[in-house]
Amino acid sequence: MILKFIDREEELHALEELYAQDKAHLVLIYGRRRVGKTELVKQFIDGKKAFYFLAKKEPMELELDRLVRAFNRKFNVFIEAENLEEFFERVKEFGKIAFVIDEFPYWVEEDKGIPSTFQYIWDEVLKDSKVFLILLGSSISTMESLMSYKNPLYGRRTGQIKLRPLEFFHLREAFPRYSWEELVKVYGNIDGIPAYFQYFDDSLPVEKNIENNFYNKVSVLYEDAERLLKDELREPITYLNILKAINDGKTKLKEIANETRVAVTNLPKYLKVLQTLDLVKKEYPINQRKRGRGVYRVKDFYYRFWLRFVYPYRDDIEIGAISFEDFQSDFNRYLGEVFESVAGQFLIRTNRLGKLPFRFTKLGRWWHKGEEIDLVALNSITGEAGFFETKWKNLSEREARGILKDLKRKAGLTGIPGSYFGLIGKRIEGKENLREEGYLVFDLEDFNEVREKES
Repeated sequence: MILKFIDREEELHALEELYAQDKAHLVLIYGRRRVGKTELVKQFIDGKKAFYFLAKKEPMELELDRLVRAFNRKFNVFIEAENLEEFFERVKEFGKIAFVIDEFPYWVEEDKGIPSTFQYIWDEVLKDSKVFLILLGSSISTMESLMSYKNPLYGRRTGQIKLRPLEFFHLREAFPRYSWEELVKVYGNIDGIPAYFQYFDDSLPVEKNIENNFYNKVSVLYEDAERLLKDELREPITYLNILKAINDGKTKLKEIANETRVAVTNLPKYLKVLQTLDLVKKEYPINQRKRGRGVYRVKDFYYRFWLRFVYPYRDDIEIGAISFEDFQSDFNRYLGEVFESVAGQFLIRTNRLGKLPFRFTKLGRWWHKGEEIDLVALNSITGEAGFFETKWKNLSEREARGILKDLKRKAGLTGIPGSYFGLIGKRIEGKENLREEGYLVFDLEDFNEVREKES
Protein backbone atom coordinates (compact mmCIF):
# COMPACT_ATOMS: atom_id res chain seq x y z
CA MET A 1 0.00 0.00 0.00
CA ILE A 2 1.22 3.51 -0.84
CA LEU A 3 1.43 5.62 2.29
CA LYS A 4 -0.65 8.78 1.94
CA PHE A 5 -1.33 11.74 4.17
CA ILE A 6 -4.64 11.42 6.04
CA ASP A 7 -6.55 13.96 8.11
CA ARG A 8 -4.59 16.29 10.46
CA GLU A 9 -6.68 19.23 9.17
CA GLU A 10 -6.96 20.67 12.68
CA GLU A 11 -3.20 20.59 13.26
CA LEU A 12 -2.41 22.00 9.81
CA HIS A 13 -4.95 24.78 10.31
CA ALA A 14 -3.39 25.70 13.67
CA LEU A 15 0.09 25.88 12.11
CA GLU A 16 -1.16 27.94 9.15
CA GLU A 17 -2.85 30.41 11.49
CA LEU A 18 0.40 30.96 13.38
CA TYR A 19 2.38 31.23 10.15
CA ALA A 20 -0.02 33.89 8.82
CA GLN A 21 0.85 36.17 11.75
CA ASP A 22 4.07 37.09 9.96
CA LYS A 23 6.24 37.06 13.06
CA ALA A 24 8.63 34.71 14.85
CA HIS A 25 7.23 31.52 16.36
CA LEU A 26 8.67 28.64 18.38
CA VAL A 27 6.45 25.58 18.05
CA LEU A 28 6.97 22.18 19.69
CA ILE A 29 5.48 19.12 17.97
CA TYR A 30 5.80 15.74 19.64
CA GLY A 31 4.25 12.31 19.95
CA ARG A 32 5.14 8.63 19.86
CA ARG A 33 7.17 7.25 16.99
CA ARG A 34 5.30 6.36 13.77
CA VAL A 35 2.42 8.74 14.56
CA GLY A 36 3.08 11.06 11.60
CA LYS A 37 4.91 14.10 13.02
CA THR A 38 7.41 14.38 10.18
CA GLU A 39 4.75 13.99 7.50
CA LEU A 40 2.60 16.65 9.17
CA VAL A 41 5.46 19.13 9.10
CA LYS A 42 6.41 18.27 5.52
CA GLN A 43 2.82 18.92 4.47
CA PHE A 44 2.92 22.25 6.31
CA ILE A 45 6.19 23.49 4.78
CA ASP A 46 5.32 22.35 1.25
CA GLY A 47 5.36 25.40 -1.01
CA LYS A 48 6.94 27.64 1.64
CA LYS A 49 10.48 28.89 1.98
CA ALA A 50 11.60 26.25 4.44
CA PHE A 51 14.45 24.12 5.73
CA TYR A 52 14.07 20.66 7.26
CA PHE A 53 16.88 19.02 9.25
CA LEU A 54 16.86 15.57 10.86
CA ALA A 55 19.07 15.53 13.96
CA LYS A 56 21.29 12.56 14.74
CA LYS A 57 22.85 11.14 17.90
CA GLU A 58 26.23 12.68 17.12
CA PRO A 59 28.56 15.12 18.92
CA MET A 60 27.25 18.66 18.55
CA GLU A 61 30.36 19.84 16.69
CA LEU A 62 29.60 17.31 13.94
CA GLU A 63 25.90 18.17 13.99
CA LEU A 64 26.63 21.89 13.62
CA ASP A 65 28.88 21.19 10.66
CA ARG A 66 26.24 18.95 9.05
CA LEU A 67 23.52 21.55 9.71
CA VAL A 68 25.49 24.40 8.11
CA ARG A 69 26.46 22.35 5.08
CA ALA A 70 22.87 21.17 4.54
CA PHE A 71 21.56 24.74 4.78
CA ASN A 72 24.19 26.00 2.36
CA ARG A 73 23.29 23.27 -0.14
CA LYS A 74 19.57 23.96 0.10
CA PHE A 75 19.84 27.70 -0.48
CA ASN A 76 23.03 27.74 -2.54
CA VAL A 77 24.81 30.06 -0.11
CA PHE A 78 28.05 30.01 1.85
CA ILE A 79 27.50 30.48 5.57
CA GLU A 80 30.20 29.85 8.17
CA ALA A 81 29.39 29.54 11.86
CA GLU A 82 31.35 28.41 14.90
CA ASN A 83 28.24 27.78 16.97
CA LEU A 84 24.45 27.60 16.74
CA GLU A 85 24.04 31.19 17.87
CA GLU A 86 26.11 32.46 14.95
CA PHE A 87 24.30 30.18 12.54
CA PHE A 88 20.83 31.44 13.50
CA GLU A 89 22.09 35.04 13.28
CA ARG A 90 22.56 34.31 9.57
CA VAL A 91 19.31 32.36 9.23
CA LYS A 92 17.22 35.34 10.37
CA GLU A 93 18.63 37.32 7.44
CA PHE A 94 16.56 35.07 5.16
CA GLY A 95 13.36 36.74 6.34
CA LYS A 96 10.26 34.62 6.62
CA ILE A 97 11.34 30.99 6.71
CA ALA A 98 10.02 27.81 8.31
CA PHE A 99 12.95 26.10 10.03
CA VAL A 100 12.39 22.53 11.24
CA ILE A 101 14.64 20.45 13.49
CA ASP A 102 13.36 16.88 13.68
CA GLU A 103 14.30 14.59 16.60
CA PHE A 104 15.46 17.56 18.64
CA PRO A 105 15.69 15.35 21.79
CA TYR A 106 18.80 13.74 20.26
CA TRP A 107 20.58 17.06 20.68
CA VAL A 108 19.30 17.49 24.24
CA GLU A 109 20.54 13.99 25.05
CA GLU A 110 23.93 14.72 23.49
CA ASP A 111 24.38 18.13 25.15
CA LYS A 112 22.39 19.03 28.27
CA GLY A 113 23.12 22.70 27.57
CA ILE A 114 21.07 22.73 24.35
CA PRO A 115 17.90 24.14 26.00
CA SER A 116 19.98 27.04 27.38
CA THR A 117 21.53 27.57 23.95
CA PHE A 118 18.10 27.77 22.33
CA GLN A 119 16.89 30.07 25.10
CA TYR A 120 19.59 32.50 24.02
CA ILE A 121 18.87 31.92 20.32
CA TRP A 122 15.21 32.71 20.85
CA ASP A 123 15.61 35.65 23.23
CA GLU A 124 18.53 37.39 21.54
CA VAL A 125 18.39 36.29 17.90
CA LEU A 126 15.00 35.05 16.67
CA LYS A 127 12.29 36.60 18.83
CA ASP A 128 11.96 39.73 16.70
CA SER A 129 12.63 37.97 13.38
CA LYS A 130 10.24 36.20 11.00
CA VAL A 131 11.68 32.71 11.54
CA PHE A 132 9.06 30.01 12.17
CA LEU A 133 11.07 27.53 14.27
CA ILE A 134 9.61 24.06 14.75
CA LEU A 135 11.21 21.54 17.11
CA LEU A 136 10.01 17.95 16.64
CA GLY A 137 10.55 14.98 18.92
CA SER A 138 9.51 11.40 19.57
CA SER A 139 10.80 11.40 23.13
CA ILE A 140 7.63 12.67 24.78
CA SER A 141 9.26 13.08 28.19
CA THR A 142 12.10 15.21 26.77
CA MET A 143 9.74 17.37 24.72
CA GLU A 144 7.41 17.92 27.66
CA SER A 145 10.38 18.77 29.88
CA LEU A 146 11.10 21.72 27.54
CA MET A 147 7.78 23.18 28.68
CA SER A 148 8.42 22.66 32.39
CA TYR A 149 8.99 25.59 34.74
CA LYS A 150 12.62 24.71 35.47
CA ASN A 151 13.63 24.41 31.80
CA PRO A 152 15.46 27.35 30.20
CA LEU A 153 12.93 27.27 27.31
CA TYR A 154 9.98 27.65 29.67
CA GLY A 155 7.64 30.38 28.48
CA ARG A 156 9.34 30.73 25.09
CA ARG A 157 7.15 28.47 22.98
CA THR A 158 4.33 30.11 21.07
CA GLY A 159 2.54 26.85 20.32
CA GLN A 160 2.65 23.11 20.88
CA ILE A 161 1.01 20.06 19.33
CA LYS A 162 0.98 16.62 20.89
CA LEU A 163 0.19 14.42 17.91
CA ARG A 164 -1.91 11.36 18.69
CA PRO A 165 -2.91 8.35 16.59
CA LEU A 166 -5.68 8.88 14.08
CA GLU A 167 -9.23 8.04 15.08
CA PHE A 168 -10.91 4.86 13.90
CA PHE A 169 -13.07 6.59 11.27
CA HIS A 170 -10.01 7.82 9.37
CA LEU A 171 -9.17 4.21 8.52
CA ARG A 172 -11.91 4.31 5.88
CA GLU A 173 -9.81 6.78 3.88
CA ALA A 174 -6.72 4.60 4.23
CA PHE A 175 -8.52 1.34 3.37
CA PRO A 176 -11.54 2.25 1.20
CA ARG A 177 -12.18 -1.33 0.07
CA TYR A 178 -12.72 -2.66 3.58
CA SER A 179 -16.13 -2.82 5.27
CA TRP A 180 -16.68 -1.32 8.72
CA GLU A 181 -16.44 -4.80 10.21
CA GLU A 182 -13.07 -5.34 8.55
CA LEU A 183 -11.88 -1.89 9.66
CA VAL A 184 -12.64 -2.78 13.29
CA LYS A 185 -10.30 -5.75 12.85
CA VAL A 186 -7.62 -3.53 11.31
CA TYR A 187 -7.96 -1.00 14.14
CA GLY A 188 -7.52 -3.81 16.64
CA ASN A 189 -4.15 -4.60 15.04
CA ILE A 190 -2.50 -1.32 14.14
CA ASP A 191 -4.64 1.26 15.97
CA GLY A 192 -4.51 4.63 14.17
CA ILE A 193 -0.73 4.66 13.66
CA PRO A 194 -0.22 6.15 10.17
CA ALA A 195 3.20 4.58 9.56
CA TYR A 196 1.67 1.11 9.97
CA PHE A 197 -1.00 1.62 7.31
CA GLN A 198 1.53 0.91 4.56
CA TYR A 199 1.89 -2.70 5.70
CA PHE A 200 -1.78 -3.56 5.18
CA ASP A 201 -3.25 -4.12 1.71
CA ASP A 202 -7.02 -3.79 1.48
CA SER A 203 -7.09 -5.99 -1.62
CA LEU A 204 -6.27 -8.87 0.75
CA PRO A 205 -8.43 -10.31 3.55
CA VAL A 206 -7.62 -8.69 6.91
CA GLU A 207 -6.59 -12.08 8.29
CA LYS A 208 -4.03 -12.46 5.52
CA ASN A 209 -2.54 -9.06 6.38
CA ILE A 210 -2.34 -10.07 10.04
CA GLU A 211 -0.63 -13.33 9.11
CA ASN A 212 1.87 -11.55 6.84
CA ASN A 213 2.77 -8.86 9.36
CA PHE A 214 2.57 -10.43 12.81
CA TYR A 215 3.45 -14.07 12.14
CA ASN A 216 6.42 -13.38 9.91
CA LYS A 217 9.67 -12.89 11.81
CA VAL A 218 11.15 -10.51 9.20
CA SER A 219 8.20 -8.09 9.21
CA VAL A 220 8.35 -4.68 10.91
CA LEU A 221 5.17 -5.13 12.94
CA TYR A 222 6.43 -8.41 14.37
CA GLU A 223 9.18 -6.67 16.32
CA ASP A 224 8.37 -2.95 16.36
CA ALA A 225 6.61 -3.02 19.74
CA GLU A 226 9.79 -4.21 21.44
CA ARG A 227 11.99 -1.97 19.30
CA LEU A 228 10.09 1.17 20.35
CA LEU A 229 10.57 0.34 24.04
CA LYS A 230 14.29 -0.27 23.53
CA ASP A 231 14.68 3.03 21.70
CA GLU A 232 12.78 5.09 24.26
CA LEU A 233 13.48 3.52 27.65
CA ARG A 234 16.45 2.52 29.78
CA GLU A 235 14.76 -0.58 31.24
CA PRO A 236 12.74 -1.94 28.31
CA ILE A 237 12.28 -5.42 29.79
CA THR A 238 10.76 -4.03 32.99
CA TYR A 239 8.36 -1.85 31.03
CA LEU A 240 7.48 -4.75 28.75
CA ASN A 241 6.69 -6.94 31.76
CA ILE A 242 4.45 -4.23 33.18
CA LEU A 243 2.59 -3.85 29.88
CA LYS A 244 2.16 -7.62 29.63
CA ALA A 245 0.82 -7.86 33.18
CA ILE A 246 -1.75 -5.11 32.55
CA ASN A 247 -2.78 -6.64 29.24
CA ASP A 248 -3.26 -9.99 30.98
CA GLY A 249 -5.76 -8.44 33.37
CA LYS A 250 -3.58 -7.31 36.28
CA THR A 251 -5.02 -3.82 36.37
CA LYS A 252 -4.44 -2.73 39.97
CA LEU A 253 -1.19 -1.52 41.46
CA LYS A 254 -0.67 -4.46 43.83
CA GLU A 255 -1.60 -7.02 41.16
CA ILE A 256 0.90 -5.54 38.70
CA ALA A 257 3.62 -5.44 41.36
CA ASN A 258 3.06 -9.10 42.29
CA GLU A 259 3.11 -10.18 38.65
CA THR A 260 6.22 -8.24 37.64
CA ARG A 261 8.22 -8.41 40.89
CA VAL A 262 8.57 -4.63 40.79
CA ALA A 263 8.26 -3.08 44.26
CA VAL A 264 4.85 -1.50 44.66
CA THR A 265 6.55 1.69 45.87
CA ASN A 266 8.58 1.92 42.63
CA LEU A 267 5.80 0.93 40.26
CA PRO A 268 4.06 4.35 39.97
CA LYS A 269 7.12 5.93 38.34
CA TYR A 270 7.14 3.22 35.64
CA LEU A 271 3.41 3.59 35.08
CA LYS A 272 3.78 7.36 34.83
CA VAL A 273 6.32 6.94 32.03
CA LEU A 274 4.01 4.51 30.17
CA GLN A 275 1.15 6.99 30.55
CA THR A 276 3.35 9.79 29.20
CA LEU A 277 4.14 7.58 26.18
CA ASP A 278 0.37 7.08 25.63
CA LEU A 279 0.79 3.31 26.00
CA VAL A 280 -1.13 3.02 29.26
CA LYS A 281 -4.12 4.88 30.68
CA LYS A 282 -5.54 4.99 34.18
CA GLU A 283 -9.32 4.72 34.36
CA TYR A 284 -11.85 5.51 37.03
CA PRO A 285 -15.60 4.89 37.06
CA ILE A 286 -17.11 7.90 35.32
CA ASN A 287 -18.83 9.16 38.46
CA GLN A 288 -15.70 8.86 40.61
CA ARG A 289 -13.25 11.70 41.00
CA LYS A 290 -9.86 10.99 39.45
CA ARG A 291 -8.09 10.07 42.61
CA GLY A 292 -7.67 6.96 44.67
CA ARG A 293 -7.71 3.50 43.18
CA GLY A 294 -8.29 3.46 39.46
CA VAL A 295 -7.40 0.64 37.10
CA TYR A 296 -4.72 0.56 34.42
CA ARG A 297 -5.30 -0.50 30.83
CA VAL A 298 -3.06 -0.71 27.78
CA LYS A 299 -4.21 2.17 25.61
CA ASP A 300 -2.61 1.33 22.26
CA PHE A 301 -4.32 -1.45 20.27
CA TYR A 302 -1.15 -2.32 18.37
CA TYR A 303 0.45 -3.16 21.72
CA ARG A 304 -2.69 -4.87 23.00
CA PHE A 305 -2.77 -7.20 19.99
CA TRP A 306 0.99 -7.81 20.00
CA LEU A 307 1.09 -8.58 23.75
CA ARG A 308 -1.83 -10.99 23.52
CA PHE A 309 -1.32 -12.79 20.22
CA VAL A 310 2.36 -12.41 19.29
CA TYR A 311 4.78 -11.84 22.17
CA PRO A 312 3.88 -14.96 24.24
CA TYR A 313 4.30 -17.18 21.16
CA ARG A 314 7.45 -15.80 19.57
CA ASP A 315 9.42 -19.02 19.94
CA ASP A 316 6.67 -20.88 18.07
CA ILE A 317 6.42 -18.18 15.40
CA GLU A 318 10.20 -18.26 14.88
CA ILE A 319 10.06 -21.90 13.84
CA GLY A 320 6.79 -21.58 11.91
CA ALA A 321 4.87 -23.77 14.36
CA ILE A 322 1.97 -21.36 14.87
CA SER A 323 -0.13 -19.00 12.75
CA PHE A 324 -2.92 -16.47 13.18
CA GLU A 325 -5.47 -19.14 12.31
CA ASP A 326 -4.80 -20.69 15.72
CA PHE A 327 -6.21 -17.59 17.45
CA GLN A 328 -9.38 -16.90 15.49
CA SER A 329 -11.87 -17.50 18.30
CA ASP A 330 -9.85 -15.55 20.88
CA PHE A 331 -9.34 -12.75 18.36
CA ASN A 332 -13.10 -12.39 17.99
CA ARG A 333 -13.40 -12.05 21.79
CA TYR A 334 -10.62 -9.48 21.77
CA LEU A 335 -12.51 -7.47 19.16
CA GLY A 336 -15.16 -6.85 21.80
CA GLU A 337 -12.63 -4.64 23.62
CA VAL A 338 -11.73 -2.90 20.36
CA PHE A 339 -15.36 -2.31 19.49
CA GLU A 340 -15.99 -0.66 22.85
CA SER A 341 -13.43 2.01 21.91
CA VAL A 342 -14.80 2.31 18.38
CA ALA A 343 -18.35 2.68 19.72
CA GLY A 344 -17.16 5.45 22.01
CA GLN A 345 -15.68 7.31 19.04
CA PHE A 346 -18.96 6.79 17.17
CA LEU A 347 -20.91 8.35 20.04
CA ILE A 348 -18.55 11.32 20.18
CA ARG A 349 -19.10 11.97 16.46
CA THR A 350 -22.86 11.50 16.81
CA ASN A 351 -22.84 13.93 19.74
CA ARG A 352 -20.84 16.48 17.75
CA LEU A 353 -23.38 16.28 14.92
CA GLY A 354 -26.26 16.84 17.35
CA LYS A 355 -27.83 13.49 16.48
CA LEU A 356 -28.55 12.42 20.06
CA PRO A 357 -31.57 13.61 22.10
CA PHE A 358 -29.14 15.14 24.60
CA ARG A 359 -25.64 16.58 24.58
CA PHE A 360 -22.90 14.99 26.63
CA THR A 361 -19.68 16.55 27.84
CA LYS A 362 -18.05 13.43 29.27
CA LEU A 363 -17.86 9.78 28.21
CA GLY A 364 -16.46 6.83 30.15
CA ARG A 365 -17.06 3.45 31.75
CA TRP A 366 -18.73 2.55 35.02
CA TRP A 367 -18.08 -0.46 37.23
CA HIS A 368 -18.68 -1.51 40.81
CA LYS A 369 -18.54 -4.89 42.59
CA GLY A 370 -18.63 -7.02 39.47
CA GLU A 371 -21.19 -4.90 37.63
CA GLU A 372 -20.10 -2.89 34.58
CA ILE A 373 -21.56 -0.58 31.95
CA ASP A 374 -19.49 -0.17 28.79
CA LEU A 375 -20.19 3.50 28.10
CA VAL A 376 -21.85 6.24 30.15
CA ALA A 377 -22.38 9.66 28.55
CA LEU A 378 -22.85 12.54 30.99
CA ASN A 379 -23.67 16.22 30.62
CA SER A 380 -21.92 17.84 33.57
CA ILE A 381 -24.02 21.01 33.15
CA THR A 382 -27.57 19.69 32.77
CA GLY A 383 -27.04 16.37 34.58
CA GLU A 384 -28.47 14.39 31.66
CA ALA A 385 -27.03 10.92 31.12
CA GLY A 386 -27.13 8.07 28.65
CA PHE A 387 -26.12 4.46 29.30
CA PHE A 388 -24.83 2.24 26.49
CA GLU A 389 -23.77 -1.36 26.06
CA THR A 390 -21.58 -2.46 23.17
CA LYS A 391 -21.74 -5.95 21.64
CA TRP A 392 -19.44 -7.28 18.95
CA LYS A 393 -22.05 -9.66 17.57
CA ASN A 394 -25.19 -9.85 15.49
CA LEU A 395 -28.22 -9.48 17.74
CA SER A 396 -31.83 -10.42 17.30
CA GLU A 397 -34.44 -7.96 18.53
CA ARG A 398 -35.17 -10.28 21.43
CA GLU A 399 -31.50 -10.41 22.46
CA ALA A 400 -31.26 -6.64 22.17
CA ARG A 401 -34.28 -6.18 24.43
CA GLY A 402 -32.73 -8.47 27.03
CA ILE A 403 -29.49 -6.47 27.01
CA LEU A 404 -31.37 -3.17 27.32
CA LYS A 405 -33.48 -4.50 30.19
CA ASP A 406 -30.34 -5.52 32.10
CA LEU A 407 -28.73 -2.17 31.25
CA LYS A 408 -31.62 -0.37 32.97
CA ARG A 409 -31.09 -2.54 36.03
CA LYS A 410 -27.37 -1.73 36.16
CA ALA A 411 -28.00 1.97 35.53
CA GLY A 412 -30.05 1.98 38.71
CA LEU A 413 -26.98 0.90 40.66
CA THR A 414 -24.81 3.80 39.48
CA GLY A 415 -26.46 6.59 41.40
CA ILE A 416 -26.48 8.58 38.17
CA PRO A 417 -29.92 9.87 37.17
CA GLY A 418 -30.49 9.26 33.46
CA SER A 419 -33.30 8.53 31.09
CA TYR A 420 -31.50 7.42 27.93
CA PHE A 421 -30.51 3.84 27.23
CA GLY A 422 -28.71 2.53 24.19
CA LEU A 423 -27.02 -0.36 22.47
CA ILE A 424 -24.32 -0.43 19.80
CA GLY A 425 -23.72 -3.73 18.03
CA LYS A 426 -22.31 -5.27 14.89
CA ARG A 427 -25.80 -5.78 13.47
CA ILE A 428 -29.10 -5.40 15.33
CA GLU A 429 -32.39 -6.74 14.00
CA GLY A 430 -35.45 -4.65 14.72
CA LYS A 431 -33.44 -1.56 15.64
CA GLU A 432 -36.15 0.71 14.17
CA ASN A 433 -38.74 -0.81 16.51
CA LEU A 434 -36.45 -0.20 19.46
CA ARG A 435 -35.79 3.38 18.36
CA GLU A 436 -39.54 4.07 18.22
CA GLU A 437 -39.63 3.10 21.90
CA GLY A 438 -36.96 5.70 22.70
CA TYR A 439 -33.90 3.46 22.81
CA LEU A 440 -30.68 4.74 21.20
CA VAL A 441 -29.77 1.74 19.06
CA PHE A 442 -27.01 1.73 16.46
CA ASP A 443 -25.00 -0.78 14.46
CA LEU A 444 -22.24 -0.72 11.85
CA GLU A 445 -24.69 0.38 9.18
CA ASP A 446 -25.04 3.71 11.00
CA PHE A 447 -21.29 4.38 10.82
CA ASN A 448 -21.66 5.57 7.22
CA GLU A 449 -23.83 8.47 8.29
CA VAL A 450 -21.46 9.96 10.87
CA ARG A 451 -18.43 9.41 8.67
CA GLU A 452 -19.97 11.07 5.61
CA LYS A 453 -21.36 14.05 7.52
CA GLU A 454 -18.00 14.80 9.16
CA SER A 455 -15.98 14.34 5.97
